[in-house]
Amino acid sequence: MEIKFLNVSLKENNKYLIKNLNLQIKSNQITGIYGDNNQVISKLLTKDLNYHGTIKIDSNLFQVYEKNLISYIDKLNINTFLTKNVRDEFYLVKRKLNNNEKSYIKKVIASLNMVGLSESYLEKEIKDLSKSEKRLVQIALNLITNPDIIIIEEPFLYLSKEAKNNIKKVLLDLKKRYLKTIIIISDDINILYELTNYLIIFKDNKILISDSTNTVLKDLNLLESNKIELPDLILFNKIALNYGKKLTNHKDIKDLIKEVYRNVCETKKET
Repeated sequence: MEIKFLNVSLKENNKYLIKNLNLQIKSNQITGIYGDNNQVISKLLTKDLNYHGTIKIDSNLFQVYEKNLISYIDKLNINTFLTKNVRDEFYLVKRKLNNNEKSYIKKVIASLNMVGLSESYLEKEIKDLSKSEKRLVQIALNLITNPDIIIIEEPFLYLSKEAKNNIKKVLLDLKKRYLKTIIIISDDINILYELTNYLIIFKDNKILISDSTNTVLKDLNLLESNKIELPDLILFNKIALNYGKKLTNHKDIKDLIKEVYRNVCETKKET
């Protein structure tokens, strides 16, 4: 689903959160949002707000779009879970869906398995879950509705290294295989560099820059002059450039290590 914001303005407490926003979020890709106003997109898409301008989902006005096709996975808070156990949480979601009992249970188990949890979690009490387990259950609850648009804040919040790798695969698979439109909101530029195809950076209640992630993060002068943090891998490459070594902007540390190793081997041969 393509999302278009046409001259959209939003006020909160008589102050503009955004003014005359014109933005296109392309379908079937992962878009990252970073900066001092990174919540404004999620607010516009998930809350009933009195904004000015036009929002479209594909060719449809946002006002007539089925809002249950947008899944918003926010940070864990006291309102994330409304019941005492995992099974009851899934049955709260069932009210939104037209599934019979047998097909719904299959979907619940598949959703849990997708995030790396077993069927046994259905019998667990919410209070007995670790923060990592709660986060994974939260993600599973949002995926079972099969949304067209997925908005997720800090996707790796509280997760172990193994769980992070699995959720990364899930998000990439949702984009590539199931053609979902995914929006990641994060204060961690490293996560956005690793996961996104397109990056939007907000500053002072307006868009500073928006383009493909690689293009945005190549504009070092703009980013540094606006005190925008650089991803660790790009910062490493920048330091290497000062020593006369131009390295590729890899998104995976393993690929960077391989290139550094090749450079070291070539240097030894030259000497």
